[in-house]
Amino acid sequence: MKALIDTNMLLVPHQFGVDVFEFLRDYELFTLSSCRAELRKLSHKRGDDGKAAKIGLMLLKENKIPVVRVKEQGDKAILNYAIQERCSVATNDIALIKALKNSNIKIIRLKQKKYLEEY
Repeated sequence: MKALIDTNMLLVPHQFGVDVFEFLRDYELFTLSSCRAELRKLSHKRGDDGKAAKIGLMLLKENKIPVVRVKEQGDKAILNYAIQERCSVATNDIALIKALKNSNIKIIRLKQKKYLEEY
């Protein structure tokens, strides 16, 4: 099964110490160019967000996660792509989760700051 990894899910390893790639090992993972661009932008910030983004970019590279080019940005890009491809989405974005639920897209999210759960 395919799973699209959102930007905020790539911040989880640094922020909460959860190995998202271990949980998602049975999925065919990918991300969107808009998510990678958002990580790159965040990586220039000082502090924890910048460090988490740098780690997220490093993990994308280390895990050889494919990046799909899209023209749209933000949640709209993720929602439209997930609907088109009928893939799961790994995210913690509450507004996006609501939109994905309304479109019957499977969601993978962080629970109790300890593990990932699909529903």
